[in-house]
Amino acid sequence: MGPQARTIWDSLEFRTPAILRATESLSEAELRWQPPNAGNSIAWLLWHIPEVEDNWVRDKLLNLPKRYPFGVSVKAHSHGEWPSKNALLSYFREVRALTKDRLEQTREEEFDRMIADEHFGSITVRQTWGGVLTSCAWHGGQIIFIVNRLLAKAGASVTSS
Repeated sequence: MGPQARTIWDSLEFRTPAILRATESLSEAELRWQPPNAGNSIAWLLWHIPEVEDNWVRDKLLNLPKRYPFGVSVKAHSHGEWPSKNALLSYFREVRALTKDRLEQTREEEFDRMIADEHFGSITVRQTWGGVLTSCAWHGGQIIFIVNRLLAKAGASVTSS
């Protein structure tokens, strides 16, 4: 893995143990608890992180169709039935393994290639991966925040390290 790919990989993996540790002890009901003011549940966030990680790369970098293992995008989910905690965590791990393979196959000069993005205009492959990273960090932080709110009721908390 080249230096740019290594930096992206290390950055993605830096907070992953805290995210996974935070969700370990949660029940299915806690995973689906929706914060006030239409906040996203942990289940939604655990679905969204790998969906972005997989589909931004598939769509923008690999020119492949987007894929929805649960039949629909999380953004189109009707908040009825949710995939199980195990299914969401398996999806997270599956996509993370794909990401590692994709980064290992990316040549250094590829990070400078320009692509068209409907939201950001002309951006580099590096910037696309930066979007994947920031999405994971942002949503992973939300998971930690929500878990801490849930556990505060029980007198415990999860740290972000």
